Amino acid sequence: MSNTMTTEPRSDAHREHPLRVLHLSSYDAHDGAARGSTWLTKALLSRGIEAPLVVGRKRTNDPTISSLPGKIAPFSARLRMKFDRLPLQLYHKSQEAFWTVGWLPSRVDRLMREFAPDIVHLHWVGAGFLSIAALKQFDCPVVWTLRDMWTFTGGCHYTAGCQRYQQTCGACPQLRSHRDADLSRTIWNMKQRHWQGLDLWFVAISHWLAECARSSPLLSAFPIEVIPNGIDLGRFQPTVKSVARQAWDLPPDRPIIVYGAMRALQDPRKGYPELIAAIRKLKETGRAADLMLVVFGDPNVGELPDLEIASRNVGYVGDDQQLSRLYSAADVAVVPSLEEAFGKTVVEAMACGTPVVAFDIGGPRDIITHLHDGFLAQPQSADDLARGIAWALDQVKHGPALGERARAKVEAEYDIDVVAASYERLYHRILSRTHNMFAPDT
Repeated sequence: MSNTMTTEPRSDAHREHPLRVLHLSSYDAHDGAARGSTWLTKALLSRGIEAPLVVGRKRTNDPTISSLPGKIAPFSARLRMKFDRLPLQLYHKSQEAFWTVGWLPSRVDRLMREFAPDIVHLHWVGAGFLSIAALKQFDCPVVWTLRDMWTFTGGCHYTAGCQRYQQTCGACPQLRSHRDADLSRTIWNMKQRHWQGLDLWFVAISHWLAECARSSPLLSAFPIEVIPNGIDLGRFQPTVKSVARQAWDLPPDRPIIVYGAMRALQDPRKGYPELIAAIRKLKETGRAADLMLVVFGDPNVGELPDLEIASRNVGYVGDDQQLSRLYSAADVAVVPSLEEAFGKTVVEAMACGTPVVAFDIGGPRDIITHLHDGFLAQPQSADDLARGIAWALDQVKHGPALGERARAKVEAEYDIDVVAASYERLYHRILSRTHNMFAPDT
């Protein structure tokens, strides 16, 4: 598929410098999307591609990552996040998903002058970092990695099953709105108005997300590819289970389930109630007598109430080495998300040799081969989720083969260097295509 060009891009064949791709992201740490963009830029650098990363809110001391130019940029980024939400105060928004409006004007001309990129690569640019209208300021092709659903909706990052984005949004259930001409319709129309005719290339991190994007009139005219998220296998690798459990002060001789996500206990999309229902099913069948649940990613710490099994909530884990050991300490990781664009937790656990049980939806469906390197349960079925947990625990009890196959899958398909190579091929294909489009007829 092709789209109308508004400016003539630089030619891949006639560049006098290494390929330069400017990466933009709201953050450089804290969540999976931010870490993914950081790892990708470093992997691209190792491949000889200039890949500067500029973020709205810098949270690390990494000298290779830049904040937006300007002395007040760090402060304005925080203010932009707050001001971006102002239109939402007109509604009694539900809590299904985080929202970005994208209405605040933003200037990128200074970035374009400073970096003179051949391609701009957008990652997660929500929370007021980049306005909808700003894309018109880029004078080169733009690659945009879709890490959730916001790009093709009227403002939500996940739709909670709503399909109104396939028309023009409006009467948004998350806004509890009954008017067609509501904020979601306004945002949807802004995207359509400002993005038509731009040189945009979209990359979805799962086949499910790509199909959702293709079903939206906002993106259906643009090229949409699938390249998964990658992880740094040097950071996530198996640790001897006894050593890992000792590092986390976990009991050495009982089966342990690990479950983790950002706002793990609060975000209904992450499926904590479904996990608890599955554990209760296990208890009813006598499979949970010695079981222990460890939860990470929630802001709180401490024991989890009313589970009737041993449990521990370790809170947010920001250190990858500690997180790798936590995965390794567990016998099985459970990812019961009801809606998931990719599932970085799935890949991280598998990289540590820990098999994963997840619902057969979205990204996890791409990653897990059912009954080979993990278990895909029927969506929203606590019974089948419990069945998958019991199956995985039995497999682990009989030896390391299941975990070894999980690790092998990640090495083959989700190593960040493998993913970077896919992006490098895409960059060159884009620039080769644009050069050929403007080459004189012979």
